[in-house]
Amino acid sequence: MNTTLRDDHPAFRAEALRLKGERAVRARSFDVFDPYTGTRVCTAALASVDDVRAAFEYAAAYQPKLTRYERSQILERAAALLRERAEEASDLISLESGLSKQDSRYEIGRVADVLKFAAIEALRDDGQSFACDLTPHGKRRRVFSQREPLAGVIVAITPFNHPTNQVAHKVAPAIATNNRVLVKPSEKVPLSALYLADILYEAGLPAPMLQVLTGDPREIADDLITHPLAELVTFTGGVAIGKYIAAKAAYRRVVLELGGNDPLIVLDDADLERAATLAVQGSYKNSGQRCTAVKRILVQKRVAADFADLVVEKTRT
Repeated sequence: MNTTLRDDHPAFRAEALRLKGERAVRARSFDVFDPYTGTRVCTAALASVDDVRAAFEYAAAYQPKLTRYERSQILERAAALLRERAEEASDLISLESGLSKQDSRYEIGRVADVLKFAAIEALRDDGQSFACDLTPHGKRRRVFSQREPLAGVIVAITPFNHPTNQVAHKVAPAIATNNRVLVKPSEKVPLSALYLADILYEAGLPAPMLQVLTGDPREIADDLITHPLAELVTFTGGVAIGKYIAAKAAYRRVVLELGGNDPLIVLDDADLERAATLAVQGSYKNSGQRCTAVKRILVQKRVAADFADLVVEKTRT
């Protein structure tokens, strides 16, 4: 991942790791390009294996003590800050991913919603109480359970297709539950992850609870998913990499979102015009690069020819 000379975008920036509470600049970096114009939009630091190990040690040395209220307030403030800076945040998404402004604005709204929902969940009392006198051998007493943060660190590896929303869906629940996270964003779209981390720091999140390591997965991924302090690995992306992570992670917890095989089913009493519109939108929106994209279309034989003609027409227009 060597830096190459290309035309730079007017908004070009040089980015650093978010490591151990600092913006850590590294001598090695990689380029990120606007896929629409081909201009270089940023250089991002290449994290090393030593950086990965330092991040784990820094996170593990911190024991989160935030109350439910404090966690909720951090997430609420982050959501408010993001809504205030929606144009700036959506510009970054469009710049590094090529998403249209309409779609990137919508994504920022969704991210703010995710933060809001996580703030609500942080306040939910999830403790339980159970009676023990339910059998002849039972005693007249009750047992109580409550959830605790993981003893180790969460590793979150995110894809390129929705660069802020994918990070938020992993980080926000972790904050709500008082956990510590290392984020490895896609090397194609590091800016959005770094921007969201900065928003959360500004909102009051302690730095050890969130670090962002940008870099080459071929260099650092194995250490991220096999480090002794990694307790849970969450990954969104392709099936092949998901299977690789599952094999490597051994007895660690894994949360893998590997897409689907989503069918659109069209019966012979359907509104074919509407169904064809949904088929085209569902197949091609975001170039089909989303887990909810239409991947199969099952049509009753009697209307198949008419439906196919409508899909071809709408695809062309």
